[in-house]
Amino acid sequence: DVSRINETYRRIQDLKKAITKKEAERKEREDVVEQGDLIEIGPGRRPLRLQDVYERPLMEGRRSPGELEIHSNGVRYHSPMKHGHRVDILFSNIKHLFFQGCDNELVVLIHFHLKAPVVVNKKKTYDFQVYREATDVQYDETGNRRRRFGRTGGDEDEMREEEEERRRRKQLNNEFSSFAQKICEASAGEVEMDSPYRDLGFYGVPQRVNVFLQPSINALVHLSDVPFLVVTLAEVEWVHLERIQYGLKHFDMVIVHRDFSKPVTTITAIPMESVENVKEWLDNVDIAFSEGPLNLKWNLIMKTVADDPAGFFQDGGWSFLLDKSQTAGSESDSSDDDESNESDYEPPSDSGSDSDFSDESSSEEGGSSDAESSDSDGESWEALEREARRSDEHRAERERNDPRTQRPVQRPRSSGQQRPRTNGRSHQTNGMSAKRRVSQGSEGPRKRPR
Repeated sequence: DVSRINETYRRIQDLKKAITKKEAERKEREDVVEQGDLIEIGPGRRPLRLQDVYERPLMEGRRSPGELEIHSNGVRYHSPMKHGHRVDILFSNIKHLFFQGCDNELVVLIHFHLKAPVVVNKKKTYDFQVYREATDVQYDETGNRRRRFGRTGGDEDEMREEEEERRRRKQLNNEFSSFAQKICEASAGEVEMDSPYRDLGFYGVPQRVNVFLQPSINALVHLSDVPFLVVTLAEVEWVHLERIQYGLKHFDMVIVHRDFSKPVTTITAIPMESVENVKEWLDNVDIAFSEGPLNLKWNLIMKTVADDPAGFFQDGGWSFLLDKSQTAGSESDSSDDDESNESDYEPPSDSGSDSDFSDESSSEEGGSSDAESSDSDGESWEALEREARRSDEHRAERERNDPRTQRPVQRPRSSGQQRPRTNGRSHQTNGMSAKRRVSQGSEGPRKRPR
């Protein structure tokens, strides 16, 4: 039967999917360290509670408000609407405790960054937080009664709403901050509270989304939305800034961890306007950094470092990441100075052309020979000009003494004397008549033949 065969095939495929899912969950929980049991406060005492908060990451089902309780050796989050779903975090497993206010954010939160992952919604996670929205509907007061019965305009109502919102945000900050302080006190100094500094923040893309990153005393964090980012500064070995060159609008930051088995953390698309602030922050927290114009293949680099860390540091360590242009520039300057000191002066060769001021007629004279000798000896321009001036004077003197080159001296005409105006035709006829008169006077008058 075809329908029975199809049903059997469908069941086999569902069974394969279930086994694959169970295997993936088992591999996911391999490195999950089992925590100790949470010691609850006795029945005669009530634990401190932070009510009407939500969790991240979300547990199974729809989002519903819950409570965060402080017990003897840890905290517990549970929701009254979800029986059996709870998250226990021991004080010994808390690596960082962050409080972030809602002054410039939409939510106020308390964030736990853990040493060992816990399982939430069948997935392991190193981060867990509780938050409350600062613009929740339950805190919104419209003030319609004031608009209906009041005599003032709507601007004063808006001012009252803004003032009420500032008061509500301040109240939320105080409530969450005081609860975080109580967690630190209950841990007997095992947990310290930390808060990010928004003034030092910058935008970047750690995981496919452009977010606002904020440094704190102990970490570089992004806590406002999922996925979270928490980079512990004490575990950072080196920071390299890539694509630092003129004309680009963004650069990248690569964070190398001290545990070389971990992959590097890359934050891309950081605006170039924040490069000086990032450098100043890294300098203030004593983290070594370098910069370069290109993106490097960090998978190969970290594989080389992890294979032989001792040999890597003996060969210079991270010095290859430093800006090579500065070292190359200093080396080239020193080499140029050494070459200039060692080199000798080479005079120009005698195969050059004669001086432009000499001439063929004066090539045999002493002035041209002096000019050539001075040119070959590498004399100065003043000496060459004196030789050229002397040769010009000798040539002018020879032209004045040579009768072939003398021209008739034309006397200047007086101002009253005028030159007669004659044209070529009248001058020609006068010449012809003079010739006829000369010929007639020599031969005599011709006789007319009979």
